[in-house]
Amino acid sequence: MAAVGLTVSGCSTDLGRVEVTESGLTRLAVDYSPTAVNAQLTLGVNRGIFADHGLEIVQVPGAGASAASVALLLNGQIQLAVSEITAIPTAVAAGFPIEVVTSLATDYRSPQGDAFSVVVADDSPIRSFADLPGHTVAVNGLRSFFDLTVLESVRRSGGDPDRVSVVAVPFEDQVAALRQGRVDAVSTLEPFAGQLLRSGFRTLGNPATTALGPRSVATVLMGSKEFVDRNPEVMHRFLAALQEATEYANNHPAEVRQTISDTTGAPPETVAALPVPWFITGIERRAAALTTRLMVDYGRIDSAPEVDDFTWSQSPDATDVANPPRDLQVTG
Repeated sequence: MAAVGLTVSGCSTDLGRVEVTESGLTRLAVDYSPTAVNAQLTLGVNRGIFADHGLEIVQVPGAGASAASVALLLNGQIQLAVSEITAIPTAVAAGFPIEVVTSLATDYRSPQGDAFSVVVADDSPIRSFADLPGHTVAVNGLRSFFDLTVLESVRRSGGDPDRVSVVAVPFEDQVAALRQGRVDAVSTLEPFAGQLLRSGFRTLGNPATTALGPRSVATVLMGSKEFVDRNPEVMHRFLAALQEATEYANNHPAEVRQTISDTTGAPPETVAALPVPWFITGIERRAAALTTRLMVDYGRIDSAPEVDDFTWSQSPDATDVANPPRDLQVTG
């Protein structure tokens, strides 16, 4: 997270300031990268759910780099950001006042496939996670949830994680990188994995469930501690709107698929064959604790913090992750 310190401006920015539109809506700028696991946010905006709660959500497409999002939060350029979960304990350990506001999705096994996959060419000699040492794997960001779970999957499969070469390639560029042979494997998510698998590539499996078991949480929404703590009424309205959007998305998979296609550019026929995300809200404490312990094992942080140390104190616990939405086919 050292790069964040180079881009954070001075302390004159009022991070707690709330902007209100002429129509009386509270404006929140949210940094995100279009993927399947945050489609409920876009769907909720499009259906007017956030507006019904007095909020105008300005979605700011990001580059998927959580460190860059931290800088934007601390500079006051955005109020919230979609992030992979390991960025927050890392930032907090480095002294940056960031906290998780809510989880966005939980992982599960489905007959239609996995939310996360490590994908290789069909003729690749790599047949399992244990074969990845000596090869190059693309992940969305270095020192993130995605390389962490790949390395742990290699270790659990009997391989040497220290011999895996990991490079950063944004999700939207990973398909081309693998097709062009610039990397040997990609650790990706939907709909990008589905595009590869439907065109003849092969999956080694789900690194998240291999490393952490089912119901892991990779994607969360974070904010600066100053903005979130100074605006609890706004944040409670936001969480209420997100909960409503989440329930709607979980009950309307066809609209979720259309949203994924619209925001990512993935062909509708590809998205139709993919497992839809299991959207959740709140703090999934068990998954967060497992992830931070794994971060310690790989030297990302010195010691595992309490979950309360990097989450908003007023966030509720996660919605039920034992009982899936009715239309999901869950096998694990």
